[in-house]
Amino acid sequence: MKIDELDLDYRLLRLFLTIYDEGSVTAAAHRLDVGQPTVSHGLDRLRQIIGDPLFVRSGRSVAPTAHADEIAPQVRGLLQGLRGLTRVVAFDPDNADHSARFVLGANDYEVAVTLPALMKRLQNCSADVRLQVVSVPGVDRMVKWLRDGTIDHAITIDQSGKHGDIARQGLFRERMRCFYDPAFHDGPPDTLDRYCAASHARVMIGANDSSEIDDILRGLGRSRRTVLQVPTFASVANLIRGTDIIATLPSRLAGSMMQDFGQFDLPLAFREYGFAQYWHVRNAANAAHKWLRSEIFRASRGLG
Repeated sequence: MKIDELDLDYRLLRLFLTIYDEGSVTAAAHRLDVGQPTVSHGLDRLRQIIGDPLFVRSGRSVAPTAHADEIAPQVRGLLQGLRGLTRVVAFDPDNADHSARFVLGANDYEVAVTLPALMKRLQNCSADVRLQVVSVPGVDRMVKWLRDGTIDHAITIDQSGKHGDIARQGLFRERMRCFYDPAFHDGPPDTLDRYCAASHARVMIGANDSSEIDDILRGLGRSRRTVLQVPTFASVANLIRGTDIIATLPSRLAGSMMQDFGQFDLPLAFREYGFAQYWHVRNAANAAHKWLRSEIFRASRGLG
């Protein structure tokens, strides 16, 4: 069979980069939302076209060959260039002929707190604006997805700027508050002794398994009994309602998913923290992206 380098196309290049980033054919198939045989077939075609194995088995994962490491930056640049060809040069939200599609990385807290106001703004546009929201399990994944174009923007806890190609803008501040079902407590367990004696639920997103609250308690020579750990804020309300379990959560959830619960101040010193929006610098000057960033910022101003 005659193979020509012109047989390379966007799908094959994206497949190569996804396997390269994920280090696994199975994980690449999941990321691309296709079957593993499809990824394996595409990889076989790439090997024939490029004339190199590209990836070799390494335990349960695959490792790139030296040639794969060499061409990966070129492939990443090519894909970014191809995406740039389809980007709108100008964008007018009041022009019905204009359209924009965005993928926003945000977990359920950011969805509950920031998106209601943002969606009201987007729905007032004459342009055809569509927003897809995906959860982002951790800062490292957020940076990776911003770099490879899986997401256009992200809203998450404000992080120190250690990635030169990722831009950020602060949005609002938040503090922690305690929530409980008042029918199962004589009163709010709002002293440190009662707080430590209570049963607790906590939210841990992604692979993170370290809680700053538990670290502070350890520093005081105290501890709490965590009887429930979940990966999303949205699940907490249904799981602790009708029980004596308390949950220490961001205070702004009092206006949405935790609005029917009793609440009290966290009985230990815990610093306020911020939320920010992030984007890759390649989108800094894109008109549609600039407009969305401004709308996210304006919506967040209403949060105080």
